[in-house]
Amino acid sequence: MQNLLKAFLIVILFSSCFSKVKETKQSKFYFDLKGYFSNLATTLNQQNPEINKTVSKNDLKESKRIKIPNWKEELALFMEADINKPAWKDSYTKDSSSTKIIYKSNDADLKTQKIEISLTNGKPTRIHIETSADNLLYQTKENLDFYPDSLYSIQKKQTVVLLGENNYQIIGKMN
Repeated sequence: MQNLLKAFLIVILFSSCFSKVKETKQSKFYFDLKGYFSNLATTLNQQNPEINKTVSKNDLKESKRIKIPNWKEELALFMEADINKPAWKDSYTKDSSSTKIIYKSNDADLKTQKIEISLTNGKPTRIHIETSADNLLYQTKENLDFYPDSLYSIQKKQTVVLLGENNYQIIGKMN
């Protein structure tokens, strides 16, 4: 009996010497934009579709029919708007129904100010994102829209001290 007790104590002592490594998987408090667009980019890289892409700066506009070599780069602004960071857990208010999810920032200093996701049968049919950044040197506002299998649009208005205002737009039409 004493040998059994000693063995038990030794096991407990040794097991307490080794810390258990816990696999930490970050909880998603909000819709996972980064994951959604990362998966989409992988699929689009495999499909390699041809798109009509129009790029504008102020009054200059150019359109081409092209294949995008790297969809992660093309959709980077959408992924960067992801709000699933532990520090931002309580920084957004959520308003949702069966057809729409809206996240609005409670903090004017956060870059992503609004995300609106329209849903059909639980799947996104439109993702609209509004971002803004403001400091002493520049002010930037972006409106990002994505319609799965159809179109993406990036509109950016940037005002830089001493350089003035520029308006940019990128539209990619699929199919």
